[in-house]
Amino acid sequence: MKLSKFMLAACAAGITALSYGQAPIENRAYYSTNASGAVGKAGTITIDGDCSDWNENMIIATCGANDMATTFKGSHENCVIDMYALYAAWDDANLYLAWQMVNTGDTWAREGDGPLTDGGRVGDVPLIVALSVDPSKTAMSGLLENGNCIWCDSPGHGVVFDREKVHVSHMLFMSAKAGQGDPGMFTAVSADGASNYGAGLTTFRNAGITYAMMEGFQPSHLWRQRTCAEWADATTLISDPSIVNNIYDADNYDNLMAGPIEGLKPHDTKFDSFFEMKIPLSSLGITRAWLEQNGIGCRVIGTRGESAIDCIPFDPSMIDNIFKEYAKDPSTSGEKDDLDTITFAMADIAKVRDMGTIVPPDPTPDPDPTPDPDPDPDPDPDPDPDPADGFNVYFDNSVKNWATPHIHYWSATDSSKYPGVAMKPYKDKVWVYTVPAGTTGILFNAGDGDNTKTPDMTAQADHLYDANGDKGKYGDVSVSMTIEQPQTVRWFNLQGMEVSDPAHGVYIVRDARGARKVMVP
Repeated sequence: MKLSKFMLAACAAGITALSYGQAPIENRAYYSTNASGAVGKAGTITIDGDCSDWNENMIIATCGANDMATTFKGSHENCVIDMYALYAAWDDANLYLAWQMVNTGDTWAREGDGPLTDGGRVGDVPLIVALSVDPSKTAMSGLLENGNCIWCDSPGHGVVFDREKVHVSHMLFMSAKAGQGDPGMFTAVSADGASNYGAGLTTFRNAGITYAMMEGFQPSHLWRQRTCAEWADATTLISDPSIVNNIYDADNYDNLMAGPIEGLKPHDTKFDSFFEMKIPLSSLGITRAWLEQNGIGCRVIGTRGESAIDCIPFDPSMIDNIFKEYAKDPSTSGEKDDLDTITFAMADIAKVRDMGTIVPPDPTPDPDPTPDPDPDPDPDPDPDPDPADGFNVYFDNSVKNWATPHIHYWSATDSSKYPGVAMKPYKDKVWVYTVPAGTTGILFNAGDGDNTKTPDMTAQADHLYDANGDKGKYGDVSVSMTIEQPQTVRWFNLQGMEVSDPAHGVYIVRDARGARKVMVP
């Protein structure tokens, strides 16, 4: 079934006369934004990693598959970031979002190679949900007060918004590996739209936000664009760079759900990922009645390296630097460390919005709102800790560089130091562990007891420590949040496909020294 192209009935009523300027709406080929006025459906969703609660009547935006940067440069990489469909639902208490991500690398790669390594799963990279609620409030820029993007340590990398065209109230950051890290919701704290890790941040656990992921695919269609780039070697492009525009040509797509496609292997949906999220309306300062009267906007962004490489609804900034070189790996795309400025419109939820007529939410909502009529019976099996049960402490491992940092902890009622327990990796060199409520003291080591231990330290919730002591509240201190790429030796043939056992021939080898051509006798 081919999706109908976008027809925005509200255009005649002035929907394009936005107070933030006229944002283009992506509707080419198999991209759509609120197609035929679709804005989601009212309903209650259980956040349990099962897509059966969702249906295609809840889709508010679509993308074509295989349209991201790595299709054209770096197809040998793992951790495929490919957005396909965005869903929305709501009830009296919550907003529900879902997004379908796909990995169609199995149509040409061998299982375990390139994009199908790690089971084809999305890695521990940031996903971002951007929401527009109240246009009368300051629009977020996507930056912190220091000028860096929210998850990047260096200026000039990441995602920002054209505040004259696109209004963003909140940016929700989370790991694509559900349960990793300490996800949070950011809001502007200054007139220029900047945020911070203090007043600008509310953790998911404090806001009551939950999310989950399941392996599989929900829609009845999977439109995959078929063009890819051809390379003489890791740095020399043979194809005309204009081939990237083929993603906007509907004739350049195949529906993988319609049956065998000549030249491709059948697609196995076990490589696809479906995410679902519950956001209490109270955390956004709105009610169901307000949502249905005014609507809100939404975009989901998938990141890799230090920048974004796909989003839904789609924005052309995801492909503007495809053929440039990524600084950490020239054989892959510069989309991973560029600065993307979002200019295209969000998808609307509950109502196609007229930004000039949205009524600001009541700043003093009912203090005793109607409870969730259908509470989630299966909560996240590994939720963030309730402050009453414990709290997180973080360890910056960049000084010691231990293989696995361990933590000792103790309390005022139990002076004995517990055996060291392994911490969990969080982001880059930062590790995390949830200590029990009442913990007063901690120290860290390499897992060998007293041989490598740090001094005793006072345990404080959400603080970051290193080998020398307490560095302060995590987020208020400089810590890299980028995902480092492994520096292993990898072999690729001249078609860009990874080879595990190279035989006689010419190959591109990539390791810590970069990429180079090698002849195997």
